[in-house]
Amino acid sequence: LLLLWGDSTAGALMPGLRAAQQSHDFGIAQLTASSCVPILDADIAGAPNCRANNARVLAIVRQIKPDLVLLHGTWERYLDHAAETVATLKEQTGARVVALGPVPFWKYGLPNEVMRYWMLHHQLIPARSDDVVADNEIDDRMRALMVPKGAEFISARKVLCNAEGCLARLGDKASDLSASDQIHLTEQASVFLVRSIIDRILAGSPRAGRD
Repeated sequence: LLLLWGDSTAGALMPGLRAAQQSHDFGIAQLTASSCVPILDADIAGAPNCRANNARVLAIVRQIKPDLVLLHGTWERYLDHAAETVATLKEQTGARVVALGPVPFWKYGLPNEVMRYWMLHHQLIPARSDDVVADNEIDDRMRALMVPKGAEFISARKVLCNAEGCLARLGDKASDLSASDQIHLTEQASVFLVRSIIDRILAGSPRAGRD
């Protein structure tokens, strides 16, 4: 049983996880809430019910005893709390904990960037872009803080980005965009990302703390 805990960016992983069930034998429990980063004992700006919601999530995790807790969210300001959340999960549930790093952040929203690029160049935005993605490199901080507490870390950016830039689209049509706004994966991108990492999510990896 895989329990997905996080905010709406974690919810965007569901199309990929459902697709992965066609080739991998696992169940899913989805516990996601908009703007509610998966951390304990902390207030989230703009999400007044988040602290109580996350306390309920921990109680549910204790009750249903998943084999794996997959954490994903917009972590930037809350990594210290995230590290302690990992420690609590390991201590109180014994589940494997996998932390998925952030996806690319498109400064003005990817659909807006596509329109802007078309107006300037009369062409569809390149498949990869390195000049419209805001710098959101927190993988190293996540790894340093969460792995010592018992989490395995997987970088989403290493799947979606390379030296040429981050994936803006996965096909030749405007409908093949990788993000529906600034940060939420489209269904196609969700399937692409999860397909690339599902074996590591489910089975673990000796390199899970480093890649």
